[in-house]
Formats: sequence, structure tokens, C-alpha cells
Amino acid sequence: MRNKALKRMLRQDLGHGGEPVRLEETVALCRRLAQAHPADTEARQGFWGFLADVFHFEGIPLLLSQLAVLLAACLAALSSRMGVYEVPHYMPLFILAVVPAFFRGQHYRVSEVEAVTRTSGALLTLARLVIAGGGALVCLTFLLALEIWLQRSCENLGHIVIYCLVPYLTCMTAMLALIRRSKRDGAPLCMAIALGSVFFWRHASSLFPWLYEASALGVWVAAVLVYSWLFAKEIVYIIHANKEVNMYGIVDR
Repeated sequence: MRNKALKRMLRQDLGHGGEPVRLEETVALCRRLAQAHPADTEARQGFWGFLADVFHFEGIPLLLSQLAVLLAACLAALSSRMGVYEVPHYMPLFILAVVPAFFRGQHYRVSEVEAVTRTSGALLTLARLVIAGGGALVCLTFLLALEIWLQRSCENLGHIVIYCLVPYLTCMTAMLALIRRSKRDGAPLCMAIALGSVFFWRHASSLFPWLYEASALGVWVAAVLVYSWLFAKEIVYIIHANKEVNMYGIVDR
């Protein structure tokens, strides 16, 4: 009965000649239909409810992959007394662990489906960022606590935090840029960047010893500020894309 009523209202608004209605009339028709049958409409889900749904389906794999990296880093630290210079090269591994989740839509060619069902691709990416970032923050805190326990000192804690932030923000910003701009599957390139970053930071203390001297602290602080700004720009872009319901992370083939 309801479908018949809707069809009758539509025929009445279209007119006897079957001519298409103007845009204003179409909008007015849609509003009248929504008011006539409010049970057929569903409110847009809030971010926190959507975040809970994403965590239900993807949160556990995201956190478990980061936990595996943390366990590997802890075992390496306990076996060879990880030094201050060795902590940064573990940070890109936390990005490498979450790459499959962020690029799954591109890999299976369902990015457009993700972007138009109940939410947008931007909101989905933001929810994954919250989960992955929270897991990385917990892992980093544990790594810092382990380093303090091994060194029996908090003297270099500030330096270690800066050393860890630079490679992490670099890889995270690169991943978001690839999601937003890449016209092909960006997962392999993102993995290559993360692995290259691991290799670079693993040998940075021997290749560039001056980088860890006291005089180079300003370089590290500047790098943190620059990459924090770039990361913030990506987050702002995601938020604006979600508000404007723009397609985000869609592969143009």
C-alpha cells in the first residue's frame, strides 16, 4: 500500500504529460515523501557509533598486528640491550602493520562502495586512523618504558620521543597522501617507503653520526614540526571531505 501511495504522489507531481519536474520541484517532492513516511528514513550515523562499528570489524586485527611488532621490538631489545639510536627504526613497522587495513578497499576494488554506503571513505579512513594511532601510542609508551628500564635512566627520554616521532609521522603522512592521490593500488609503494625508512633509520647512527649529536637537536625538532604540519593538513582534508561528502581515496581507473 505504501509503495502505491508513493507512486501515486510521484505521478501527481510529474503531471499528466509525463514531463520531468524542475530541480526545485524535485527537492520539494523528496521532502514531502520523507515527511509523509518518516519511518523510511534513517539518520546519518554519528562518528563514535561508526567508530565502534569499525572497531568491531577491523579493530582487533589492527591492534594485533601492532602488538606483534611491539613483541618483536621487545624481544630484540631484551636480547641486545636496545640503544637510544635503535628505537626509531621500529616505528615505521607500526605503519607497515596497518597498511593492509588502510588499502584493503583499493586492493579489492571496492573503494567506491566504501565511500557511498552510509558514510564516506574519509570517515572510514579517519576511524581507522583513530584505532591505529591509539594502538601505536600504547606501543610507543611501552617501548619507552622498556628503554627506561634497560638504561636505568630517564635522561634521554625527550630525545627518544623526538627520534620516534620523526619516522612515524613521515610514514603516516606518506600513507595518507598515497590513499588520497594514488590512481593505482598504493599499498606496495607504501610498504616500500616503510621498509626503506626502517633500513635508513637502522643505519642512520653509523651513516650520519652527527645526526644524534646535541647540536642536531634543532634539526629533529624542525622535522617533527614540519611532519606534524603535513599530517595535520591530511587530517583536515579528511574532515572537510567527510563534511562535504566528497569521494576520498577512490581509485580512478
